[in-house]
Amino acid sequence: MIIDARMRPPFKSLTQVLAPEPGARPSVKRSPLVSGYDRTPSMTQKSLELFMDEMDAAGVEKGILVGRQAGHRIIENDDIAELRDRYPDRFPVALAGINGADVLAGVDEIDRALTDMHFNGIAVDPGWWVPPRYVDDPANFPLYQRCAEHGGVLYLTCSLMQGPDISYAEPYRIQRVANAFPDLRIVVVHAAFPHTSEMIGVMIANAPLANIWVIPDFFQFIPGFPGAQDWVNAANHFLSDRILYASSYPVRPIGQSLDEFKRFSYSPGVLDDLLYQNAATLFGLR
Repeated sequence: MIIDARMRPPFKSLTQVLAPEPGARPSVKRSPLVSGYDRTPSMTQKSLELFMDEMDAAGVEKGILVGRQAGHRIIENDDIAELRDRYPDRFPVALAGINGADVLAGVDEIDRALTDMHFNGIAVDPGWWVPPRYVDDPANFPLYQRCAEHGGVLYLTCSLMQGPDISYAEPYRIQRVANAFPDLRIVVVHAAFPHTSEMIGVMIANAPLANIWVIPDFFQFIPGFPGAQDWVNAANHFLSDRILYASSYPVRPIGQSLDEFKRFSYSPGVLDDLLYQNAATLFGLR
């Protein structure tokens, strides 16, 4: 069984998750983020039916729906809830996107999403808020506190892309959040790339609290990315219960992402932890 821990199917406002910023320069074709794969039929046609077919073809049984509300990238949480409720066996877990630029409104939306709409947690992109904020900015703490009070999971997006510069992905900032909220379960999306060694160090230091997980996603499995083998070594030796697999569709195709992830040499049993057991345990899907 496979759980894809971060995906946004082509459904209503979820199709806008990769909308380019107004006035932004076009993507550089040589970038590994926009090359090395062919866009699948579900991507080109924005078809939910074809998306489901691609999940089946890849053997991905369940997906975790992840929201986003950051700048011009807005996914309506009501759309996520509708999709989840339409296919509860396919999408048993959903994380509400929260715009923390207005903290009070963000707290209200957390209450609505996690109480009235039965979301499992929240997803935040502080480096893309307007204005951008570091993940450990005290202004964010009421959002983290409310998520913890609800028993929700926090998806915290941190990478070289989420912010004006790569300082917005510095792992020590994530460690500060984890220390400040020991009861908050934190999943670091993109695993703070390119700070791979530092992120692994933070997770080792976090062992007594054990409230951090990571999703390296395409920053590990796209061929050629630095630090990819470091995550394999960590999984094989001491972090096998702390890493989740995700394609991060529609950034990358479902099937190709899984193939690229499986090409690494994992110890017996570890691959099953990454592809299923860890997500199932974190979200109570057993």
